[in-house]
Amino acid sequence: MKAIRYHEFGEVEVLKYEDVPEPEIGDNEVLVHVKAASLNHLDLRLRSGKSPRPVDLPHIGGLDISGDVVKIGKNVTGIVEGTRVVVEPAVRCGKCRFCQKGESNLCVATKVIGVNLFGGFAEYVKVPGANVVPIPDNLSYNDASTIPICSVTAWYGLIERGSVKLGETVLIHAAGSGTGSAAVQVAKLLGAYVIATAGTDEKLAKARELGADETINYNKSDFAEEVKKITNKNGADVIFDQIGASVWDKNIQSLAPRGRLLLVGVVGGGSVPANLGPLIIRDISIIGVTVFNAPRKDLLAVVNSTSQGRLRTVIDKTFRLEEASLAQKLLEDRNQFGKVILNP
Repeated sequence: MKAIRYHEFGEVEVLKYEDVPEPEIGDNEVLVHVKAASLNHLDLRLRSGKSPRPVDLPHIGGLDISGDVVKIGKNVTGIVEGTRVVVEPAVRCGKCRFCQKGESNLCVATKVIGVNLFGGFAEYVKVPGANVVPIPDNLSYNDASTIPICSVTAWYGLIERGSVKLGETVLIHAAGSGTGSAAVQVAKLLGAYVIATAGTDEKLAKARELGADETINYNKSDFAEEVKKITNKNGADVIFDQIGASVWDKNIQSLAPRGRLLLVGVVGGGSVPANLGPLIIRDISIIGVTVFNAPRKDLLAVVNSTSQGRLRTVIDKTFRLEEASLAQKLLEDRNQFGKVILNP
C-alpha cells in the first residue's frame, strides 16, 4: 500500500510517499480502508520532533480517520465488513484501575493512533475493533474525519470541563482553526454569547457566519481591552484557549470573577511566571483539557449532532495523499480556516 512516512524529524521535506506493507490485523483488530484523514497541529509537532509525545521512526501519522472496515479479527463483534466508520484515536489498556472501574477515558496507559501507533496517512490502517464508530449514510468521509480531535475537544472542553451555561460569555481564541471553528458552534449550541479572536478579518467574518456574536482581530487590537468593552468590564465567564503562555496575562485580565480558563493547547508556549494573586482573589479556575481524556460518548454525541445538522463541519481544503507536504505546509502557515484533509 501507499503511505506517507518520515524516517527523521524535520520540515515537510521529510515526508515521503512510499510503499509500505499492508497492516496485518490481530484477533481484536479491524483493517480500515482509509477514505479521509484530517490534519492536526499535533501531526506537525510530531513530524518536526517538537512534541514531547514519543514517536518511533519511521512513522505514519494521522489521528483523524474515516473509512470502510474491510477485515475483521476473529474476536471482534458488533461490526461487519463494509461498515463506514470513524476511528476513535485513543486506545485504552483495559487493565489499569480506571479501565477496570469503567472510567477508561482516564486510562493511565493510553496509546494514540497516529502517535504511538501508525495512523491514517495511508491507504489502510489497523485499529482495535473497539475504536471504530459507525457513521450515518448522510455523513461524508471527509466530514467524519474532522470530528475525533477538533470537534470532540470543543464538545468535551466546553460541556464537560467548562460547564458552559446558557447566557454565559465565552471567549474563543484561534477561531480559524479546526478546533476553534468547532468551539464557536458548540458554545452557541449551549446558548452562550460568543466572542471569537483570529488574526485576519477574513477569518473573523467566517467565525461570525458560524455564530460568533463579537469578533476581535488580535493583530489589530488588544483583545483584553476589547473584551472589557464588549462585556461592560464584566469579563468573560469562560475562555477556550489553544494558545497558552503568550496570552496568559491577557486571559487572566479578560476573565470575570469565578471565570474558567480552559487550557486546550500551548502553541504559544507552555510555561508562564504566574501571578497567583488574581486567581485567588477572583476565584478563577484553570482547567486542563485534552481530547484523549474525553469519554467515548462525546464522540458519539458529536457524530449524531453533525449528522443531524446541529453542528457544521468546516473544511478549508482537501489534498491527495501524495500531496501531504503541501497540506501540512498550509496548516503550518495558518492560512486555512477549519480543517485540511488528505484523501488516499
